[in-house]
Amino acid sequence: MKRWLWVSGLVLLIAGSAFADAVYYPPQVTGRRERKFLRHYLYVKNLTADKRAIYDEYGYTPYRLRLNEYGQVREQWTYYEHGKVFVFDQCGQLDETHSIATEHRRAWAYERDVRGYDEDVPCDE
Repeated sequence: MKRWLWVSGLVLLIAGSAFADAVYYPPQVTGRRERKFLRHYLYVKNLTADKRAIYDEYGYTPYRLRLNEYGQVREQWTYYEHGKVFVFDQCGQLDETHSIATEHRRAWAYERDVRGYDEDVPCDE
């Protein structure tokens, strides 16, 4: 009887480890960076209606403003690089679209005209 229990226990142990890949293990999220990526992934996954279409076309914007105006929630996304402002209602439908002046942020340093710029400046020492 003891021998049968030991053999059956070893068989269950070996068979259990063989089928371990079929068991779902939730991903372990550790660290600030992984939590940030997970929050962004879940935010994009839960976008609906016109918000998802705007996100797919223009991408993520850090310039989001959520306003509670007289009991009605509105969200405003601003894309300075494209010169667009999108205003959504609380259901995610596009309410308004505005055009603003385009700002070329961070691009000016690489698009600067460098004709006549001498790289080898002699030192006066």
